[in-house]
Amino acid sequence: MKSLKYIWRNVTRNKLRSSLTILSVGFSLALLTVLLGYMATQNLWGSEAKKYNRIVVMNTQGFAGDVPIAYVDRVRRIDGVLAAVPYMWFGGNYKAEQMPFSQFGTDAQQAFDVWSEFTIDPAQLEAWRNNRQGCVVDRRLAARRGWKIGEKIPLQGTYYQFNLDLELSGTFDSPQNTDTLWFHWKYLDEGLRKAEAIGEGNAGTIFAKVERTSRIPEVVEKIDAQFASSNNPTRTQTESAFAQMFVEMLGNIRTYMLAIGLAVVFSLSLVAANAMAMSMRERTTEIAVLKAIGFSRGRVLWMVLGESCLIGLAGGILGVGIGCLFLQVLNRLMPLQFPFQVHEIAGLWLAALLAIAAAIGLASGIVPAVRAAQQSVVNGLRQVV
Repeated sequence: MKSLKYIWRNVTRNKLRSSLTILSVGFSLALLTVLLGYMATQNLWGSEAKKYNRIVVMNTQGFAGDVPIAYVDRVRRIDGVLAAVPYMWFGGNYKAEQMPFSQFGTDAQQAFDVWSEFTIDPAQLEAWRNNRQGCVVDRRLAARRGWKIGEKIPLQGTYYQFNLDLELSGTFDSPQNTDTLWFHWKYLDEGLRKAEAIGEGNAGTIFAKVERTSRIPEVVEKIDAQFASSNNPTRTQTESAFAQMFVEMLGNIRTYMLAIGLAVVFSLSLVAANAMAMSMRERTTEIAVLKAIGFSRGRVLWMVLGESCLIGLAGGILGVGIGCLFLQVLNRLMPLQFPFQVHEIAGLWLAALLAIAAAIGLASGIVPAVRAAQQSVVNGLRQVV
């Protein structure tokens, strides 16, 4: 207990230096927390998607290629497919805001069959189906915007040269905040045809629900075989693989994360080691006195290592806390990229970050601790601080 009091006294002796060391560890680990949190989000998104037996049909050229709307009915007729809808990204501006939330054109008749975990009031669903300019939005998006049923939602086309004049028909609930608005695909397509603009007749992608997991490989093979010889061949994959594709589009991000993490840990170890070395130089005589009155080498070693580990852990707790707070803010501001709250993605990676913080403290304190433990009492008492 006396050793712990001594460790705490030394940590708080030079408050400015200790605070700066803790902050340097903390803010660097906060960045690492956000990066690892993003990876945990992508992994959880992929694993959650496996529950719902959905597949995604897209052009072999990716988003650059077209998927004709006629493909939707042909996919629906494949044995094992329960429902299928076009899912066309619009990406319009809302008033003065540039693409502030996700907007997709789809089929109101089967959308909630494909996303069966989403729920909506039957009366609102019927109102959407009967209103050509109607739309439905995630309840959390409507609450954040203050939208009410009947609200006019104008969307200015960016890629598609047609403006949507939508009316809110209803709100839906989903397991995670999708930050999404759905409108009638036909409304956009008809507008593009009249304006003779690019994009007409294109479904974008097709989302389909398969009756059970074991039939997904069979259905995927049938879909791609059916369109293999067409002008727009398809590449069909599970929704989980589709989610992983976005991570792969960023390159080998896992390798980058590892490299960044190692660089951060190494640089922080040097910063903390410099602070500990300065602290030990200032306490040369004090350590000699402790050894003179009976403190063993092992006890001195433990106290110095305890001091450095306490600083490292304090910085780790601060950094993880700031990083988790930032992830929570991103969940509210960018729910499409960060659809899960912190408690949903929490796991061993958070404990690993705290272990890294303790390891930084241990690595930074090992050399000063060994030098302090081996220090001669006579030489220490000769030095005047």
